[in-house]
Amino acid sequence: MYWICFGDSAKGCLAMASKAMEPSLDVERILALADDYSQGDIRDVTDRAARAEILMPWRGDPELDDKWQTEYQAQHWKVLDQLDEVDEALIWYAGGNALEQCGLRYVVGRLYQRHIPVWVAEVGKIPLAEIQEPEETGGKPVAVSILTNSRAVNALLRFVPQSLLVRYAARLERRTRKARAAAGGTVQYSLVGEMESGAAAYFYKRRRQLTETEQATLLTEWTRMQEENTPLRAMVNGKVRSVPVDFYDETILSCVPEEESHAALTIGRAIAKLDKSGNRVSDMLIFSRVRALGAAGKLEIVQDGATYRDMTIRKIGG
Repeated sequence: MYWICFGDSAKGCLAMASKAMEPSLDVERILALADDYSQGDIRDVTDRAARAEILMPWRGDPELDDKWQTEYQAQHWKVLDQLDEVDEALIWYAGGNALEQCGLRYVVGRLYQRHIPVWVAEVGKIPLAEIQEPEETGGKPVAVSILTNSRAVNALLRFVPQSLLVRYAARLERRTRKARAAAGGTVQYSLVGEMESGAAAYFYKRRRQLTETEQATLLTEWTRMQEENTPLRAMVNGKVRSVPVDFYDETILSCVPEEESHAALTIGRAIAKLDKSGNRVSDMLIFSRVRALGAAGKLEIVQDGATYRDMTIRKIGG
């Protein structure tokens, strides 16, 4: 059995959670695809030249190490090849983002053609009371920092040994969680990578095997999107659909302030706003659209920069 997910964050979470759920699972059998099939040319996702820009959207960032970027890409292509070794799969995905929805369709379609049994674990809403404590999942934080509303307390906490801080932080977390659980609280995850490792068991228990009909349907949907090959794919009324490149532009423009500010502010606001509509998107996708909107004269780039931390923007006429 292989576990398949999308992105390093998802793999890190599942690797930690697997210690409690499936201790015999080799972490090397957790395969994480790094590419985002909700963007760009998907006619052939094994075409390295066609996928380079989407796979490495940060390569213009001067702070990134070239060696790391090369290794990151190499790891993705290695994982893509490893899909041919899969004999049975459990695919982890969430419903609130096109990235994992597209990845699900690609992987299921590829495995279906080889008649591989496929299970799915859909990550979504979970009652707070169902989230296990970190020690129950086999995970343990290596470093903790605690910030309170008191400067004096913050100063004192800087000198507290890490072993005590870890226990104190865990106690605070338990208090908060119990209070929210008592009030009937729930958590909604839009990505597998944002899930707490202690929540994974809840979704793992609810995993199910896809029928041949379901697999064939997902392959058909993937093939349709390949044929349409629009610049973007997004969640529309809860379903992944091919959309034009400017699909998110109206939302982005509504988040641009009148006064000059860093592009990071607009990007953060746009991500939060789109998340409420059922579309979790990446910061780099929004940043690419900010550049395009600036070039089209729909917003003003006051100071350009290699990253959205360096760029400042404002509304036209602001």
